[in-house]
Amino acid sequence: MTIDAPTGLLYLLSVGKEKELILRVHGTMPAVEKLVTWMEQGAVVPLQVSHEGEPGTFTYVVNFRHVVAARFAPYARTRISSF
Repeated sequence: MTIDAPTGLLYLLSVGKEKELILRVHGTMPAVEKLVTWMEQGAVVPLQVSHEGEPGTFTYVVNFRHVVAARFAPYARTRISSF
């Protein structure tokens, strides 16, 4: 089974962590305003993501109460990403 390329990358920095978590997001990328709202409200949000080399997507639940910084980036196959 093949899947479409990710819509973009979502970088999350959580409380107490030194490195960002990089999520390969599929579907509609949330607007920056939505991301800000989730962080302000400490929302728990399900996102469709994938691992490099895996055949499909899965739901990853993020607790934005613990996110202190977040940023978006366009997806590119040449970009090295981790999960």
